[in-house]
Amino acid sequence: MDTLPAAAEAAVKRIEALLGQAEPLLGDASDEAAYALRETERRYLPDTVRAYLDIPPARRDPTAQSMLVDQLALLERATAQRLAALAERSETNLAANGSFLTERFGSLDSLPEAPAVEAANAAPATLVRRVLDRVVTDAGAEPVALLEVAATRLMAAFPAIVAVQRAGFFGKGPVESLALDIPRATDVLRYLLVRDRFGVHAIVERYVRGIRLKAQSVEVGEWTAGLLEDLTTYVERERTARDILTRVFAKEFR
Repeated sequence: MDTLPAAAEAAVKRIEALLGQAEPLLGDASDEAAYALRETERRYLPDTVRAYLDIPPARRDPTAQSMLVDQLALLERATAQRLAALAERSETNLAANGSFLTERFGSLDSLPEAPAVEAANAAPATLVRRVLDRVVTDAGAEPVALLEVAATRLMAAFPAIVAVQRAGFFGKGPVESLALDIPRATDVLRYLLVRDRFGVHAIVERYVRGIRLKAQSVEVGEWTAGLLEDLTTYVERERTARDILTRVFAKEFR
């Protein structure tokens, strides 16, 4: 039977999560870090797992298991190091872009405030971004607060696609999970925030005809960026959703 030791399976999931974080940063990058990350996903990780699974089950003894776990630990550390290098490069590029914009347009304090956007004329991306920005601002840096605030505000803005589960009798306790099911042309993306004793976890799942085909743990920032893009497309397509969001915008987000 093709199964991995528990420690190896956990390591594989951690490596896959790191690779998921790297994916939006890669773009057309061609340096060593980008190459190593692509090759880890394409070859190094699957080849490592396959080398172990090619051993007949009866011979997968503790020595073989230990070698697999050590090799995965090496891959995990190398992947984390390359991801950090990629993130540092992105931060450097962002800082350089800020310097360019300041040189081109002047400092932020030297420019007048932009006029407020009327809800009726606001683009879907603006409406969605204002809701998500308010969630992040109100929640602060506390993950549990993020879950509570997101449950309240996203339920008000997107009632047709949001489900919230609370603990306690009659569901009046703290929020345990928040799910947004965003329909697309051929599938549904479920954006999840789930709380357990270790903290709050952000997950993105893909469903086709009610069957879950993929689940990926991501950082909250990546979760929010993906949600912004997919919610914007949803609001552009669904008139009822846009009308509800426009009313919320007019009432709370001036």
